[in-house]
Amino acid sequence: MSAFVRYQIISYVRSLKFIPPVVIFFASVFILYAYKNVPILSSYAVSSIAMYLIMTWITKSIFTLDEESEKHMLISHLRRKVRYLFGKWLTILVVMIPLLLFAIFFPIMTESFKGNMSIKLYAYAFYSHLVFMTFGILVGTLFSATKLASKKYAWLSAVFIIVVSLASKSIIGVSMFFKWILWVFPPVFKVIGYMEGEDQVLINTQLIIDGVFVVFYLIIGAAMLVPLFLKKES
Repeated sequence: MSAFVRYQIISYVRSLKFIPPVVIFFASVFILYAYKNVPILSSYAVSSIAMYLIMTWITKSIFTLDEESEKHMLISHLRRKVRYLFGKWLTILVVMIPLLLFAIFFPIMTESFKGNMSIKLYAYAFYSHLVFMTFGILVGTLFSATKLASKKYAWLSAVFIIVVSLASKSIIGVSMFFKWILWVFPPVFKVIGYMEGEDQVLINTQLIIDGVFVVFYLIIGAAMLVPLFLKKES
């Protein structure tokens, strides 16, 4: 598996497909912290959302690296189709680590925040970015490693999922009917809802419940993608 991940990273770098999303992400972070004395949590909420978009893009790029013939050879070498999927996910995780570290520590190194960091703020910053990255990976996988990838409007559909999930709070405000439909979309506001207002994280029952819900959503989402991928490759 490690050899496969190394091969994928080398292929991704050589393809130069990483340049547009990475450059856009770095530029968005630079712009976000162009001014000093910005609030901590709301700034991290913005970079988390940016990570959501960028990781969807990177995931689709990595899953479309291989031609069909090359993909069949790689699956044959790995001996199990699911190992190909897990290998892709591991590759994406390796790629996202430097982006995660940059998003967290750049404003700290440039002293852009108006307040001081605490252990709780560090923990929630990592949590929000990791969750939004994983949301992006799930959406990107859905529209690049399943039968939905062959649809004409796969990219547009992925963007639709992202936009609706980000606007879900406002949509539910229009009518509670949508609450029973939008639960299938990534629950972004169960994360960034706690990043509004003052720069403090209050660990209470509701925060824990929402955190558990988000983790279960990610686990179930990943588990559902496995049979969808295998069905596409059958």
